[in-house]
Order: sequence, then C-alpha cells, then structure tokens
Amino acid sequence: MMNKPYLIVLITVVVIALLIVAGILIPNFGKDEESKDELYTFPLLVEEHIYPVSVRSNYSSPPEVSYSGLFKMVSVDFRGDPENAFCNVTIPTSLIWGEISVFSRGYKMSETNYVITSNSTHNSVYFTFDHIALVKTFDVKGTEGIVTVP
Repeated sequence: MMNKPYLIVLITVVVIALLIVAGILIPNFGKDEESKDELYTFPLLVEEHIYPVSVRSNYSSPPEVSYSGLFKMVSVDFRGDPENAFCNVTIPTSLIWGEISVFSRGYKMSETNYVITSNSTHNSVYFTFDHIALVKTFDVKGTEGIVTVP
C-alpha cells in the first residue's frame, strides 16, 4: 500500500499531465483548417508616431492596411479569390476617434452590418463579408483623427 504523501504526489502529477494534454488538444478541438483566424499587426507611421493597428481575420491571405489622414480613416484591403470571411480591426483612439463608421467600396455600410466596441485606448470594428472581387477594401472612418496632408 502506498503512503499518503506519495499518493498525493502521484495524483497531482496525473492531474497536471491531464491539464497539459487538455490545453494542447482542446483549443484545436472542432476546428478545421478553414476556420482558423490570424492576427496581423501593422505599425502605421503617422506624423512621426507609430500607431499599431491590428486585424484579426479568417481570410486566406493577409490584408494590407493603410492610413489616410486627409479622410481620417484606416483602410483594410483583402486580395484574392472569393470567399466568406470575418474581420476585426482594432485602431488606437489616438489615431481616429469620434463617431466611427465602416465603408465598403466607398459606400457606408449599414450600422446593423458591423459591431463597434470602444474603450479609452482603442476602437474595434467587427464585420463579416463575402469577398466577391479580386480586391475588397474596407475603410474605418472617424469623425475625428490625425490630419495629414499628402
């Protein structure tokens, strides 16, 4: 018969091993290759200051991100074959702020087609899209932002 301290150590080791295995297997459980999403960070240089803009998406290729100070907007371009995807853009409030809206192909999207969350440091915009063109551009525009002259 085992001593009580050895039994406690054995049970502890088994529980830790199970937690490690669960941590490795469970996060990927039920996910296929098509549903994986990626997080991209773009350090945008505006007026000698770097603003990190992040994009999380399950689109098959990385987006391109740029800033237009003339229009106070961050543009996110997806290039490639047609597919359904989602996009979550997170922008520092020190870059654009005020009322935030999203444009697709130059037209303002209905506010029911995206979700905006904000805190004191960042604005995040989430939306889904059906990529039907070779280039799909979304613009996240603020009523206020850093103005730059081209």
